[in-house]
Amino acid sequence: MTTIRFIHTADLHIDTPFIGLSNLPKTILEQVKKSTFTSFGRIVAKAISERVDFIVIAGDLYNGANRGLTAQMFLRNEFQRLADHGIQVYIIHGNHDHLSGEWAQITWPENVHYFNGPTPSMIPYTREGEVLAHLYGYSYPKRAVTENIASHYNRVEGAPYHIALLHGTAGGSTEHANYAPFLVSELNQQPFDYWALGHIHKQKVLHEDPTIIYPGNIQGLNPKETGKKGCFLVELSNYKTTHTFYETSPIGWEILELDIDDMNEVDELIQFLQKEKNIIRRSQRNAIITIKLSGGAAVLEYLSKRSAVDELVQILQDGEDEEGVFVWIHRITVAENRKNIADIAESHFVNEIISVIEETDNLKEVLSPLYKHRIARKFLDKDDLEEQEILEEARRLLLDSMIQT
Repeated sequence: MTTIRFIHTADLHIDTPFIGLSNLPKTILEQVKKSTFTSFGRIVAKAISERVDFIVIAGDLYNGANRGLTAQMFLRNEFQRLADHGIQVYIIHGNHDHLSGEWAQITWPENVHYFNGPTPSMIPYTREGEVLAHLYGYSYPKRAVTENIASHYNRVEGAPYHIALLHGTAGGSTEHANYAPFLVSELNQQPFDYWALGHIHKQKVLHEDPTIIYPGNIQGLNPKETGKKGCFLVELSNYKTTHTFYETSPIGWEILELDIDDMNEVDELIQFLQKEKNIIRRSQRNAIITIKLSGGAAVLEYLSKRSAVDELVQILQDGEDEEGVFVWIHRITVAENRKNIADIAESHFVNEIISVIEETDNLKEVLSPLYKHRIARKFLDKDDLEEQEILEEARRLLLDSMIQT
């Protein structure tokens, strides 16, 4: 049986505005804003160099339903590069770039195939006059699709291989909104050779034979989206399915958790952190870093004051916008001083405040007036809001202020 090769990618979020990073130096901010474009350009280059048959994109090409013209034109040009090498493109839209949005109508190259019907449909892949694969997909007609769409995929006979594209949430996942939910066991029972998933921003191989994969997004969008980002190169044959991950993101988000027990001087800590930065820099990959400090070092007592942490961050950021490869310190956190917290917690009033913070498990409800505000809601994304981080920061700032008083 003939072998086919393709690239599986998803969650491009090409026009992400990165609003929360506006405090970055101009040179670094420009690289961040271009990072999703750069990553997808590398994926296209990989497809061309590997001479794949086609690319499948499993949803969320754009960050919003109202797609920007710049993002559309960029994708059209990249798809034309693929067309020039005879590579087809198969696309579904997800919850972010659903079909109810508004966008400029443009003409796409003939190698681009969208699944835009009201139900899952099939599009054949043909090479040299022979049908080699049937591809199946479904695009979200609106943002919130909560039914089990995977159960409506039906195999059509007449091809050696059957590949299903699905943008949805595997049962039990709490990382993203529960859209188009499914169980891995359900997908296993359906007669498809490969499930090309999207929606979860972390690469995961959920099952082999049939192969079920989340490639993750192509570029981390915030401090929580750490790890390698890119695409999978997949090969299907009569004997086996192979899949290889390729990293393509130009900027990585990383978290350094450092336990320091023997440092008493701030300059000693600065030298230590500069060495950690240089280790990362040697990888020749731009990085945005969150540092979490803990331990019994005396220097941490000094750093428990917010102003001291801010100064340390500024020192470590100095000159990064002039480097060829940047390692930008986004944030430094210091583990709470448990003794001081225990002291202030003896107050009934303080105990009440801490209890309120710890019981606030629905930040969206607290912030609901902002979501209803005509201007503010444009800058909030209910899926990506980092609720836990906001709550932890509020708790830390409150306790710091009480300790200092």
